[in-house]
Amino acid sequence: MRDDSQAMAIEGVRFFGEMSASISHEIKNVLAIVNENAGLLQDMVMMIEKGMPLSPERLSGLARSIVRQVKRGDRIVKDMNRFAHSTDHPSETVDIGEVIHFISVLAARLIAMKGEPPEIDVPATPITAVTNRFFLEDLVWTCLCRAMDARAPDQTVCIVAEKAGNAPRIRFCGLSGDCLASGTGFPSPRETMVAGLLGAQLKADKDKGEIVLILP
Repeated sequence: MRDDSQAMAIEGVRFFGEMSASISHEIKNVLAIVNENAGLLQDMVMMIEKGMPLSPERLSGLARSIVRQVKRGDRIVKDMNRFAHSTDHPSETVDIGEVIHFISVLAARLIAMKGEPPEIDVPATPITAVTNRFFLEDLVWTCLCRAMDARAPDQTVCIVAEKAGNAPRIRFCGLSGDCLASGTGFPSPRETMVAGLLGAQLKADKDKGEIVLILP
């Protein structure tokens, strides 16, 4: 039991670190752009001091750019704060569709590095599950990474939230069947461990080209 608890703690730190590193990189990009705009503003002040003409449109455009970056930075920090609070409760009622959308936004930079963002198909009526929000986010991200790496040629990964009977489930579709064949290491020990904590099941359907996450 002690080994399992230690493994879960390590996994939690790993996932939190991965997301935090990506978020801090985005914040750094925002600050770099604001700093660049500040440099441009200083150049404009020097131009004015030398009596050089400067159109109001240039100053207005610079101001708009700074405002956009401030809003972007504010959104990133709010997402980071929301992510941090996902560790607040060991178990709670979670909106599955909300988690999918949140992870796609939180990890947007990492997703972009892998290719096209996924299409998300969730019903208008929320599908909920009583589970650990933080580790569900972890497993959704892990499955999404796996799906994007196994994406079939010319296919976009689609994430579908639905119910099969009374069980909520998430399907990651558009995958190459060869990448889901037995012996490809799915699910990994880490994926199995997190799924076990949630009481969830992970399945790969080679014929349909999808990964299925079934929640209790």
